Amino acid sequence: MIRQYIRIFLLSLFFVGSVGVAMGQNYEKNYLTHKIIVNEEDRTIVAYVKPVKQISLDTDKRYYWFSNDRIKSTQGGFSGKLLNGRYEEFYANKNLKEKGSVDKGLKAGVWKRWDEKGKLKDDYTWDLGRMDGVYRKYDSVGKVLEMGKYKNDLLNGKQYTYAGTGVKELRYKDGKVVVRKKLRLPRFMGKLFDKKKKPKAA
Repeated sequence: MIRQYIRIFLLSLFFVGSVGVAMGQNYEKNYLTHKIIVNEEDRTIVAYVKPVKQISLDTDKRYYWFSNDRIKSTQGGFSGKLLNGRYEEFYANKNLKEKGSVDKGLKAGVWKRWDEKGKLKDDYTWDLGRMDGVYRKYDSVGKVLEMGKYKNDLLNGKQYTYAGTGVKELRYKDGKVVVRKKLRLPRFMGKLFDKKKKPKAA
């Protein structure tokens, strides 16, 4: 009987030790790769906080950073470790919610978002904290609903909106719709056309 208790005790020690070693190895691996995992009630975030040298902050840009087991964002500053590297956010059902890259606290490259069922909602192109490049919005079956371009956070260039078999096109410049001016004929050309329209005398 005593031997049996000793065996159970030794097995328990072995199990606890194995779990502790495994957890320690995972912690060490995450520490060395600068990987962070944030678990919240409705989402899980996997990101990286690779070391960043001293940077000059832009007051009009939003920075993403990590502190007290939470990811936060503030305009023009930060108070923790800047996110730097790949960023992935998951729904509670483990489906991917958002994915992109962060460069020294600023969104960079293509960022994509999905709904809870895994359908792509939209993708935007970022350049160091500003929307800059092509963007697309998708419908429930994955077809493009809208696409266009941003430049320095403002719509710029042609924007297409798809509805049924039709396509609506708008042109933007610095975030404002460009209204096409009506072509006006020179005065002498107008008179010439008026003369052609007049019926000849009988």
